[in-house]
Amino acid sequence: MSWWITNTSRAKSEQIALAQVVERAGWLSSVTWRIGENLQLMVDFDIQHNGETFVLSMAYPSTFPDTPPMVRPRDAKRLSWHQYGAGGELCLEFRPDNWDPAITGAMMVESAYRLISGERPPGDEVGIVPSAHQTSVGREVRGEFTRFVIPRGAIDAFGGLPKYVPIPIKAWDRLEKPTWVASLVSVGDEGSIIWSDSAPQPSGSSIVKGLVLRTEREVARFRADPRSFIGALPAEFPELAHRLPENPFDGFVLLGEGDLWTALNLFAYEGRQSAFHYKTIIAPETSGRLSSDYAVLAEKRVAIIGCGSVGSKMAATLARSGVRQFTLVDDDVFFAANLVRNDLDARAIGLHKVDALTARLKDIVVDGDVECRRVALGQQESAGTTESVIEELARADLLVDATADPRAFNLVAAVARRQRKPMVWCEVFAGGIGGIVARARPDVDPTPTHARGQVRAWCDKHGVPWTGAADIEYGAQSENGSPLVADDADVSVIAGHAARLALDVLTREQSIFPSSAYAIGLTAEWIFQAPFDTWPIDLRSEGEWGESQDGASADDLKDLLASLFPEVAA
Repeated sequence: MSWWITNTSRAKSEQIALAQVVERAGWLSSVTWRIGENLQLMVDFDIQHNGETFVLSMAYPSTFPDTPPMVRPRDAKRLSWHQYGAGGELCLEFRPDNWDPAITGAMMVESAYRLISGERPPGDEVGIVPSAHQTSVGREVRGEFTRFVIPRGAIDAFGGLPKYVPIPIKAWDRLEKPTWVASLVSVGDEGSIIWSDSAPQPSGSSIVKGLVLRTEREVARFRADPRSFIGALPAEFPELAHRLPENPFDGFVLLGEGDLWTALNLFAYEGRQSAFHYKTIIAPETSGRLSSDYAVLAEKRVAIIGCGSVGSKMAATLARSGVRQFTLVDDDVFFAANLVRNDLDARAIGLHKVDALTARLKDIVVDGDVECRRVALGQQESAGTTESVIEELARADLLVDATADPRAFNLVAAVARRQRKPMVWCEVFAGGIGGIVARARPDVDPTPTHARGQVRAWCDKHGVPWTGAADIEYGAQSENGSPLVADDADVSVIAGHAARLALDVLTREQSIFPSSAYAIGLTAEWIFQAPFDTWPIDLRSEGEWGESQDGASADDLKDLLASLFPEVAA
């Protein structure tokens, strides 16, 4: 229901306030109230200034007074530079970003007068009304469906190019309906790259070649009429025409100087050269968004065993944080049912999870080094296959068990202990009630198997089973018998906490976490008193890190070799 029907006192005060402006101001007249479509309250009015009459209307939104009225010209004219196109809404002093319900429609009308009169001073003066708008890239390109992204670093590189000398470039190009997007990849010849992008090339995109020409000539006109560039090319840009092949060229041409660049896509149409315009967008710098401590992550390799709901989320988080090298182990195939919790999407259906996750990581990081093993660790695999996977795990700087499978855990824990590698693992309790995150660091924490045993004992001490029996994955029942199923948010919380532990292990000598294991509650079930109730679990030193030693002497070893290989001993 419209606001003025339920709030008649405010509607009456709006009418009175506007009538008072008419009484005291000589510039306002012809105030007429009316009802528009969907019972929208509207008022038409005229503003006189310097002998001109400006006919406007103000429409009260159904959400008034929580949002501002809209003032537009009734004759669909362009009245101001502070206007959303001809006939569009005037951008006044009171807008959604600074609106207060106490502001009245009369104040909006007065603001419209200040705008119109301020831009039309008497005599030959030039009237400029300062803009309070903070423009955004999103607003500027809202109606642009062909876009060319130029990173700020490339703009700086363009400034060092010689003028009027075409330089080769490469860009990726892809269609995400309804928008074509291209982004600059490199500047310079293959053997002498001047600048290259640090961002990854999106899957589904293709590399397109082109040329950049630094020029002070007027090129903005080609944005509105890109085909005119073809006719102007020989006379106005002979150096560029010389570099283009005689046959129709298929690629990009960048023209400009400083921050002002025009992007044209040249292509063949019916055997002739044609062109259309791409809106250029200068992308901001990407540096400074991560801690400088994370720089070391590029040199670290993380092995993730289990690429399901938890493992896929942890992998994406670690990649965004700076990890470039991964070893992924999982033999499972991704199906539509996995969409509810996994970080992958429908493009992964039918693929092995490790292969789909590899593609996902390469969409996040540039030059990612991802090793994939389609193996179910701890299950019915050949001894040779299992051994080769364990050898690969030994190369990692951190081992992550995201399987919640004790057989896989024991194998990964053995690698961690023998190779003195830190290990992180987690489990989501049945029903999304909460979960456990834990770590084991060489010579600091108990070995992983002992740590897991201590966590299990801690859970048993509190009457909480280490794992919950469930008929469905992550399913359980609450105390009143209602079903509980972990959703994506539940799994994301536990995976996020585990990723935080992993980052702490990889980047800090002194941990920010006083405990090496935590029970994290997401509902008021079991031991948890409320959602986000967190219990630290203190672990005591237990077990020996490194290869097991039985204290055998050199003579004992010689006797063993002689018994195993008598022909060599002889």
